[in-house]
Amino acid sequence: MPTGTSERAEPLRRLAEAYRWQRRLGHDAIELPCCGIVADDRHPDLWDANHADNVTAESDAEIDAVLAAMDQHLGHSEWRVVHTDPFTPEPFLARLAYDGFAERPVVIQMTCDRLAPARAASVLIVEVTEQREWDVLGELVAADVQEGKRTGGLDLDLDFVRGMIANYRLKTPEYRFHLAVRDGQALAYGAMAIAPNRMGMIEDLFTLQSARRQGIASTLIAYFDRELRAAGCHQLFLGAVAEEEAKSLYFNLGFRPAMLTRCWVKNVS
Repeated sequence: MPTGTSERAEPLRRLAEAYRWQRRLGHDAIELPCCGIVADDRHPDLWDANHADNVTAESDAEIDAVLAAMDQHLGHSEWRVVHTDPFTPEPFLARLAYDGFAERPVVIQMTCDRLAPARAASVLIVEVTEQREWDVLGELVAADVQEGKRTGGLDLDLDFVRGMIANYRLKTPEYRFHLAVRDGQALAYGAMAIAPNRMGMIEDLFTLQSARRQGIASTLIAYFDRELRAAGCHQLFLGAVAEEEAKSLYFNLGFRPAMLTRCWVKNVS
């Protein structure tokens, strides 16, 4: 749990709640005494659709109960996945490490009160609503998965990509995807949402390698910033994989590191 007073921890708790809401969006969560579990047997390999989160277990008995509940509700998947944040008890984290769960690349959740000016790219921002736009998004997601940075280098096939797109569609209309298009070609994508606690979220940002360092990601972020603040969000956040260079771009735009979130996985096949 974060150090400091409860007053200082409260903004982080709101951030953790907003991020949890986004992961669960489109799925029913099973609320248990010491955790929540999302399970979707239609997409057994998707971690966002099959995971445990909001874990409060500290005692051996509570931890055993959470792990047993995961086996019960996630038996259709070969994966056991847990999303954690600074409020996850240390004894539970230690148990995950002891039991052989692997920690995926750490994500830095970064918040922004005021976006800094940045060079704008000459692109058209198009919201993904029609089937042809979803098809284009699928092509970009395939390129993202093939690059492997956000998926930790896992060898994933087109069926996995189709599952990701299906999961994304379940999150709409609350979670809105957009394409950055130039001369009829989609070069980047991203999504935005307003959490129930009014935190503005920017997520799933990706730009084709050939189109990077041209201000396209900054232009997408600036567009989302205007839309979210016009809708009443006073603070925005996004996640940056700690090992990626994008975190420097976000910092230069005014986003500041606020907390770390982690994804722990174990293959039980």
